[in-house]
Amino acid sequence: MRQTPILVLLLPVLAVLAVYFSAFFLFGAASFLHQVPGTAMTAGPASWDNYAAVLQSNLAQWTFFDTLVLSCTVTILAAVLGYPLAYLMARAASARTRNLVLFVLIVSFLSGGITRAYAWMIILGNNGPINRSLRGLGLGAVRLINNDAGVIISLVHFVVPFFVLTLTGAIKNVPVALEEAARNLGGTRWRVFATVTAPISFPGFLSAVLLTLTVTLSSFLFPLLLGGGRVQMVANLIYDKMLSSFDMPAASAMSMLFRLFALIALFGVAVIRLGLSRRLGGHRR
Repeated sequence: MRQTPILVLLLPVLAVLAVYFSAFFLFGAASFLHQVPGTAMTAGPASWDNYAAVLQSNLAQWTFFDTLVLSCTVTILAAVLGYPLAYLMARAASARTRNLVLFVLIVSFLSGGITRAYAWMIILGNNGPINRSLRGLGLGAVRLINNDAGVIISLVHFVVPFFVLTLTGAIKNVPVALEEAARNLGGTRWRVFATVTAPISFPGFLSAVLLTLTVTLSSFLFPLLLGGGRVQMVANLIYDKMLSSFDMPAASAMSMLFRLFALIALFGVAVIRLGLSRRLGGHRR
């Protein structure tokens, strides 16, 4: 029987990638042009002026920095909240408990981002249940929207399912026999976790961190709605450049630089993950 060439099987995937990268390269090409004053048109000649303007802009610099800090904060909180849930899904003796956690995560996926954003606006708002409860206890209301707090809370809620579902498989791949052997040798539950489960599942943990950081860095909707214009991430700044100033070349340059900025951050995490995987692989041999 004649086998189908691998290239033929890859054609659908290559076609999709070609469409994606063609749009990406067209967007990149626009970054070397300039806006025709008073219009939304672009014209040549090609130059690096837009990149120089972005790199010299204090607003762009602070937005890049704030985006990285906020994304790292969200990722750390997602890890703190998500690791116990992932461990519960992987090691819970009760199938009902595992299914309940999985059901909650799937329900979160099924609800759209806009639905969740508006739900958090109601919950965290001045007349929402949290502030009403605080007033009922004789405490003053706390501002939880139109600031970093609302954006962080909503983003953590959005990315935790990504983190948990990615990490659960890594924890499941840790042989239970190793944990039982460590306990038989006198290790406490926490010591077994710290010396066996956590190190072996750490590459999977870094994969979950990588995915969470990627999603958070590119977030647009939650900063827009929960930030109320006071919290601006790079995606929001690019949006403003495109739809407020109609400056497509400047927005394109900012997008290309941020892509490079994000790739460097993600590459650093990926290198750490690869190094740990090789180290653990060497120990196993």
